[in-house]
Amino acid sequence: MNHSQRTAATALLISFLLLLGKFTAYYLTDSKAVLSDAIESIINVVTATFLLFSVTVGSQPADKCHPYGHGKIESFSVGLEGGLILLAGIVILIEAIPAFFVPMPPQRLNTGLIILGGAGFINLVFGLHLIQQGKKHKSEALQADGHHLLTDFYTSGGVIIGLIGVKITGWLWLDPLAACLVAINILFPGAKLLRNATRDLMNEADPTLLNKIIAALNQIDSSTWHCPHRLRVIRSGTYHHIDLHITVPNYWTQTQGHCVEKEVARALLEAMGEEGDVMIHLDPCRPTCCSCCPMAACPIRGSAFQQKPPWTLENIVAQAPNCPAGSTIDKR
Repeated sequence: MNHSQRTAATALLISFLLLLGKFTAYYLTDSKAVLSDAIESIINVVTATFLLFSVTVGSQPADKCHPYGHGKIESFSVGLEGGLILLAGIVILIEAIPAFFVPMPPQRLNTGLIILGGAGFINLVFGLHLIQQGKKHKSEALQADGHHLLTDFYTSGGVIIGLIGVKITGWLWLDPLAACLVAINILFPGAKLLRNATRDLMNEADPTLLNKIIAALNQIDSSTWHCPHRLRVIRSGTYHHIDLHITVPNYWTQTQGHCVEKEVARALLEAMGEEGDVMIHLDPCRPTCCSCCPMAACPIRGSAFQQKPPWTLENIVAQAPNCPAGSTIDKR
């Protein structure tokens, strides 16, 4: 069992213990606000279970059936978590709204407040720990579960404030109001998690990651090649699959092109500091490329080198290189 799996297993154990604690608090208080917090804890247990499953499967290496690895399962985990959080918010609203019309006074508030306070503190500490470990081990699922636990901490805080308000003022409607505010509070992070999962599963371009690759490209020696373009990146868990076209002299042998291809791929991964593989497609240069080609000793140069076009997000993800007007470089 690796570190991520141990962290996920600990998250499952803690979520289960907190679930028992919160339902005990609900049994003692009969509070709709406490019930809303307990319902969210059910989601914590379900998502922690799938978290453990996803980091276990996601850590497996690529195989014949999964040539790009198993990391995408973490996106499924995040999507499940987001969907269940949305479901929990709807269930809480269904339970809480009728209590406005038939309010019931909560019981044994002191005991309930102590249990919720302790549960909230544990969620805060372990949620921050999960986020830190997720960033360290580049696990999207661990980070998502950590943010969910922080949401649970805020939920417990809102419930506690509502119950204290009931205790001080005697206004029974504060109890279902706190529950409704909890539901609304968790709907937004649930929707965000679902959006992030959909983005990753659809391989939506990540501008932050692309700019990181572009910064790495600008650090690599490009004296024998130019005009990188058609950059595409697929992330599978902690693994990155990068496709990139570069332009090289059209008179080069396959051996020369292969050497540059390996050099660029190696330097790119080193500069990024990420796991992955880089597929370099070599485009042969055309006469219109001379003005932006920095190669000094070129036997077929037709015009003088002027300047290297800026390597920006816009032109590196373009289908064709950013050469002077009239370029007809192969786009295949």
